Amino acid sequence: MEFRSKLKKFIKRKWSDLCRHSHYALMGLPFVLVTSGIVLSAASVIRINQILDTQSFQYAADYFETKSMSYRQLTVLGPGLYTEDGSAPRKTYKGLNIETVQQIHDALDATEQSSLGNGKNSAKSSTIVNVWKDCYSAVASYPAKGFLEKRQTGAVENCEIYGVSDDYAVVHPFCYESGGFLPDKDGDRYTIVLNTQLAWNLFHSYQVLGAFVELNGASYQVVGVVNDGKGELAETVGATKPRAYIQFSQLAALANGPVTAQTSDDIDNLVHDTDLAVTCYEVLLMDPINNIAYNDLVKAMSDTIGYTEDSSPLQVFSNTSRFNVISLWKKYFPLKNSYSGGDSFQIPYYERSARLAEQYVVFWAEFLVVGIVLIIAGGGYIYAIFHGKETRHKREDDSEEDHEISYLDKETR
Repeated sequence: MEFRSKLKKFIKRKWSDLCRHSHYALMGLPFVLVTSGIVLSAASVIRINQILDTQSFQYAADYFETKSMSYRQLTVLGPGLYTEDGSAPRKTYKGLNIETVQQIHDALDATEQSSLGNGKNSAKSSTIVNVWKDCYSAVASYPAKGFLEKRQTGAVENCEIYGVSDDYAVVHPFCYESGGFLPDKDGDRYTIVLNTQLAWNLFHSYQVLGAFVELNGASYQVVGVVNDGKGELAETVGATKPRAYIQFSQLAALANGPVTAQTSDDIDNLVHDTDLAVTCYEVLLMDPINNIAYNDLVKAMSDTIGYTEDSSPLQVFSNTSRFNVISLWKKYFPLKNSYSGGDSFQIPYYERSARLAEQYVVFWAEFLVVGIVLIIAGGGYIYAIFHGKETRHKREDDSEEDHEISYLDKETR
């Protein structure tokens, strides 16, 4: 009997200790939940902002936007026929080329000018200096050699060569390490802009204005060095690879190779810029009514090249506000493949970066939601601890006398 009594006391004491410890743990749990929620939410917000800060090429509309007019940045990706020698892709049926782009440009120009009014005294038109801008590009791949005062300083086996149109730098707000961007089509054609990686690989310096880069037998003078991406995300999508920018027409010259004595047959087989595909067309349009710029672009493409959303191989999407909650929800929920297109598409590095950034933002937004839920749950738990046994709030119809009578009744009993 004595043993059983001692065993019962032991079990009762241990159970009492367990209950007491559990009570303390449960009392501290809501504070742990709130703290975890705050840390998780703060980390998510910081990480999302860091990701969005890397997407400078998606915010061109913000630089154009004024108090009197908002803008929207739009992108059209088109297919092309790729070549084995790495030259620029050739145009395809229902794809884009400089002729179809010019037709779209003219249609958009008519739309944008009509929306402002033709009168010189129009108040709206007088407040808008840059009505709208567009640009186009395609990408080739060539080895590159660097020369400084006729002395070769370095070489790269393979680098991306972006052939771009005049206003490319307007739509893409580069960070310049030195110099500027390419001159317009009436300027020196044999000029080139390097990214920081290519400049370092060829010259081990960013201050290389006036140096020369040889591409497929043609020599181009360096007029600028740009930083077009850095960090983990940029490395993941290849934004930090060696890259250079030249005028779009020079892609045809590179495809033809070094100029030599040519027969009539050779001349007939030459590649012209009209033979090349425009794989990326970008435009900054006025957007006085939300998303009307998108409708203007689609209408211009429909009227000129017969674009239809269901049957056309072109991809049209809005860069502006692509990272807000509504845009991401429509794109990724319910879970689906948001972007179509096969191997015939050239996806520029900045677009690859934006698509990966969208996924990162969605990922961290989920953690942000979890953090907010933890804060709410922990806060409710804390409220229940301090107010659960007896409410501190009295009803309006309760009086002090009622409480005193109730207390006296309890004492009498």
